Amino acid sequence: MSKKATISVFGTKPENAIVVPELPISAKNNCQAGKWTIGDEEYGSKLAMTILKFSKFFGSLGQTKNTLWGQIWFVAEGGELPHDVVMVTYVKGRSLSDFNRLVASVQARGVEPAEGVFVPDFIKHSGQKPDENGVIKPINYYSLKWDWIERSDWEMVEQAAIVLSDPQNLSRMIDLEGTREMICLDNLPPAEIACLMAAHLDGPTSGDMALPAAVSHEVMREPALANG
Repeated sequence: MSKKATISVFGTKPENAIVVPELPISAKNNCQAGKWTIGDEEYGSKLAMTILKFSKFFGSLGQTKNTLWGQIWFVAEGGELPHDVVMVTYVKGRSLSDFNRLVASVQARGVEPAEGVFVPDFIKHSGQKPDENGVIKPINYYSLKWDWIERSDWEMVEQAAIVLSDPQNLSRMIDLEGTREMICLDNLPPAEIACLMAAHLDGPTSGDMALPAAVSHEVMREPALANG
């Protein structure tokens, strides 16, 4: 009997391991639909995550120009998004402010927040916005309200530590496309951040703001963020 032919192009996920894709998978928290999406695919509104890396950015993404962003690299543990795969998402405004509140409150208890499970929930808001003709119309939109759960199973944290200990994995956790019109703020002093934001708030974003995210070997850095 002839031996079955095999082929290896992308490789397979080892048992009890996390996949770090060659190209970043961006999971968008859709503030209009109140659902998580990857590309055009909707994945529902429920999610529980382990956070591997956090960075602060200023700039533009999609239709939102010149604002403060939080970049979150995470692995889904609950909900409909793919599990055991590193993904990236971006939060701003109320969602970022509430995230910062939660992280600080957990830190104040003497606990590393990344050791627990983050649970973002879509909260509906009402407001007004001009349409294409300038007519003010009522709108509904969503932001993320964050919760944190102390974990009892530490297997995911152990897997995350293995991922973050490999420089090759860290080199993949840089989203050049998503941050194309952003500047990473992680290593800038507060005075420079204030000047940068003041200089761009009244002007259009240009391509020269594109800088890659700073690579971190920590599971999560303390996000000293201003309210978005």
